[in-house]
Amino acid sequence: MSLVVQKFGGTSVATPQARDRLLHHVKQCQAEGHEVVLVVSAMGRKGDPYATDTLIGLLEQIDPHVDLDKKDLLMSCGEIISCALLSHFLEVHGIPAEPLTGYQARILTTDAFSQSDILNIDTTVIKNYLSQGKVVVLAGFQGVTWDGKITTLGRGGSDTTAVELGGYLRAQRVDIFTDVPGVAIVDPRIVPDAAYLENISYAEMYQLAAHGAKVIHPRAVKAAEKFALSVYVRSTFSDERGTLISSTPCTTTKKIFGMSLDAEMSCLTIKKEDCPIPDFEKQGIVLYTTQEDSYHLYLKKEHVSRFLANVAHSRYEYMDSLGRLSVFFHPENREEIGVKTGEYFTQHKTHIHDVFWFDNYTSIFVGHEYVQTLARDLYQLF
Repeated sequence: MSLVVQKFGGTSVATPQARDRLLHHVKQCQAEGHEVVLVVSAMGRKGDPYATDTLIGLLEQIDPHVDLDKKDLLMSCGEIISCALLSHFLEVHGIPAEPLTGYQARILTTDAFSQSDILNIDTTVIKNYLSQGKVVVLAGFQGVTWDGKITTLGRGGSDTTAVELGGYLRAQRVDIFTDVPGVAIVDPRIVPDAAYLENISYAEMYQLAAHGAKVIHPRAVKAAEKFALSVYVRSTFSDERGTLISSTPCTTTKKIFGMSLDAEMSCLTIKKEDCPIPDFEKQGIVLYTTQEDSYHLYLKKEHVSRFLANVAHSRYEYMDSLGRLSVFFHPENREEIGVKTGEYFTQHKTHIHDVFWFDNYTSIFVGHEYVQTLARDLYQLF
């Protein structure tokens, strides 16, 4: 019997209506003749009682400086709550289910707390429960070190759990259920009429995710490519197939195949002799560099303190409140896109802070208050 891994995010498990839809998808998958493994996230989003950010807040109320192993132990609880709740929910509706934590499922990780990588999954326990006719409900986002410490995989870790698990179990496919019906060219919350893609390649999806698209985590895309695994991004609230992520490049009638936004960017200006740029570029902390008398460095806000800790005795200027829009296209469209964006920049030059061009995408830095307007304008332009 073939197997399908279904991953449900926080909004897909948080309400009775969402859980009814989850039940529908499980039943539908079983009716098609598949065994089912569910991977679930913590319920809801920031501010909700069991969301990961809410749990972190409990620790930080005592002291914001928290040991990462303690932090991981608490953060793992949100997914465990979802896991127990949904396995009970399935059984009440006539579907035998077995809840498993990452520890119980034998997901071995590195000891890089809060940002661990999966080293191996011993699927013996999971396969045993599947052979008993049960749906396995697995707490995503977590694993265990060789010496028994609980770890988490970082933001988007449940996506990574689902895809890695699909690879180790040799699943037919992985379905990532979310609150949108697939991968849109641009975030539909910003452009409501944005077109959705039928398919997209691993490389294309990785670029979008690595530059800020939130629909799937970039590490999950890398895992899918490693296992040559078909991954569908689908809506919990629809029966549509969604967007297929595979080795096949996307096709679209538009000149671009994607836009990614990140409104949390910064720029540092620092003297060349004071700055170990190559080290930080290798680590992915410094994302873009321009050179004059000084380096102008573009990096995510979350990386600024780490960077400054290594240049503490240097003089620098710091610009906050920048946003980045990355526009992706196939190389044959580069010239036309260059012309049209050049014309747009001429008309709106007061808003443009910097522009970087690459073979199949451009990254544009503006004040963060302009990044959504820029996305809407360029989407209509192309």
